[in-house]
Formats: sequence, C-alpha cells, structure tokens
Amino acid sequence: MQVERFESELWETASLLLVGEGESVAIDPGVSADEVAAIDRRAHDLGAPVTYVLVTHADWDHVCGIAPFPDAVAAAGEATAARVEIGEPGKTAARRAEEHGLSVALPPRIHRVLEVGRAHRVGPFVVETAPLVGHTPDGTAFRVRELDVLAVGDHLSSSEFPFASSTAHYRSTLAGLVELLRNDPAALVVPGHGPALTGAEALANAVADLAYLRGLHIAVASALAGSGTRADARAAGLAVPLPRPAPDDLARMHETNVESQLEELRPAD
Repeated sequence: MQVERFESELWETASLLLVGEGESVAIDPGVSADEVAAIDRRAHDLGAPVTYVLVTHADWDHVCGIAPFPDAVAAAGEATAARVEIGEPGKTAARRAEEHGLSVALPPRIHRVLEVGRAHRVGPFVVETAPLVGHTPDGTAFRVRELDVLAVGDHLSSSEFPFASSTAHYRSTLAGLVELLRNDPAALVVPGHGPALTGAEALANAVADLAYLRGLHIAVASALAGSGTRADARAAGLAVPLPRPAPDDLARMHETNVESQLEELRPAD
C-alpha cells in the first residue's frame, strides 16, 4: 500500500492517489484534464486503476477530476453530494476553467453518498470521515489509517489563510482539528492547497488559524460594542494580522472573512 500526492499548477491544488491491492482511490483529482490524465496513467503504471474518487467538498477545482474516471465510483459526504446534484459546481467549473484557460472534463457526478462521522469501506481501504465545515458548508475530511494519511480539504494550508463561508463554523472545525492533531495525529496531513504537512506542522497551522479567527471575532465584536458602526468593525477586522503571508490576489478573501464575521454578529437589515 502507498500514497502519492500530485500538485496542479493552479493554486498548488493537491490530489492524492491511495494505492492498495491492485486498485487506487483518488482524492480530489485535478485540476486540468492533462493533470488528471497523469494521475490516471500513474495508477495504471502501478497496476492499480482508479476504482473510487473521493471528493472533500464541491468547490469547482475539487470536482472537475471526477468525470475523467467514468468507471470509478464517485463518493462524497451528504452535503457535497447535494451540491453536485443541484449542478452549481459543474456550471462554475465550466466558467472558471474558461477564465483560467484550462480544459476540464464535465459534468461531475456522485454515485455514493457517505454518511459523515462514520468509517466506510472504500475499495481496499477503511476511510474515516469527519465534518469540515467553515470553508464551505459541505467539507469532509478523509482519514486512512493503513496509510497514516489525513486529507483535510481546504483547511490548514501553508500557502493560504482561512477562507471562511462561516467564521463560527470554521472556528469549531479548527478546534476539532487541534484536538485531533494533538491527541491522535496522522503522520501525513494533506491540505487541498500547498505542501503536505507532518502532524506537527498541521497542528501549528491549525493553532495559528484558530488564533486568527478568534482575533477576528474579538476585533469585530469590540468595534461594534464601541462605535457601533459597520465601517469601524470592518476596519478593525481587516487590521487583524493574517496567520501567514498571502499573495496580493487573495485580498478579496481577507475582506470576505471580515464580512462573514460581521454578518454573524450583526446581520444586515
């Protein structure tokens, strides 16, 4: 049994190939058609064709590698499966791939829905699932103890800061990851973007990300309790230091985090 990581040119997006007993499980294969084809070739070179595709969440860059494996069973958590079924991720993938000049195979589909919070037999592996809400409402972590690997979707990245759809949910997810990584760590932790991490490196990122989101909550709440204006709350939120340096083109996501926190504390009329 073995695990191999692949990295897309787009956003350092990570894919995994889990190999065992003459078959492979791909996690978030992507992003371009050529990059997914390379994963497929590697599986065949190892004499272990891809029989399952697991998807951590339904963001477009994580679902555009499903269609190139028509004979594989595509599986995801309940909320991710629901998003794919509605069709929004496929439409977004077509639009965003065109924007980035990429060729991707569409549409994505899900054959098997995995109840999150349980272990499931997926090909030759037992895959433990855990909810990872906060970046999106539908994230799922996949842990395979036979390979000592944990895939955490778009969390714990060393090349990004948290992108939160819900700062409250994201804090809860990070608190759970901190507990896990302190008391039951995996040897290899693979974020959806950026390099793979040791358990200790992943824990350091989780602690830093949680401190950032807690600081964001305190700053926005304090500003609202002081002047009470949304403008002051936004300024206070943007002043909270990010947990790590980030490219300039991610400034919009910094602002989105502040807006998410502001809405949770004082919903707009």
